[in-house]
Amino acid sequence: MKRIDMRTWSRREPYRYFSGMQWPYCSLTCEIAVTPTRAFMKGRGIGSYLGMIYLVAKAANHVPELRLRIEDGEVCEHEAVHPSFTVQNTSGRLAFCQARYNEDPNEFLTLTRADMDRTKRLPEPPLQSTGNDTLYLSCLPWVHFTSVSHPMNMTPQDSIPRITWGRFEPKGGETVLAVDLLVHHGLADGEHMAQFMLKLEEFCAKPETGFAGLRP
Repeated sequence: MKRIDMRTWSRREPYRYFSGMQWPYCSLTCEIAVTPTRAFMKGRGIGSYLGMIYLVAKAANHVPELRLRIEDGEVCEHEAVHPSFTVQNTSGRLAFCQARYNEDPNEFLTLTRADMDRTKRLPEPPLQSTGNDTLYLSCLPWVHFTSVSHPMNMTPQDSIPRITWGRFEPKGGETVLAVDLLVHHGLADGEHMAQFMLKLEEFCAKPETGFAGLRP
């Protein structure tokens, strides 16, 4: 992690401006075509939820602005940010599961699958805060949505991005996925949000790139 020098940071003025607002957040929802990557995941026995967690985390880590966080009033950039997401335990209760991001899909998929299975077996699933080097991920597999809102801490201002996707939706002979990204506007602009969406779109269109290095 490195601290940003506010004296030379190109975003210092937007950061100060948007941080002064009562609601300094913005979100973007896009439809991402996922036909190739869905077939890829099915063919290799990768669960769609687990596979999308990997691709979303990989796309987010490619955008430096999505690795920025506000910590003790200062802006910091993390080398990597790690997915935190919900799973259901055997009683149907929600629990937060935290995984460590690793660009190697073999390592990430194996370790995260084990983390998910372990969390599902917990009799009292934990719902608790995480570290700042985190991405909050959610899936709404029941609906195809056009927008999403989230609970946020305002004191201090929460700077962790939220990324949510919906169900696989048939459309025009293809399969699409609604994906929403919410960010602190002082840390990221529409350009950076678009970079994330375009990178995720690339990974989903070319799963051999998204899952590069995956062993048979």
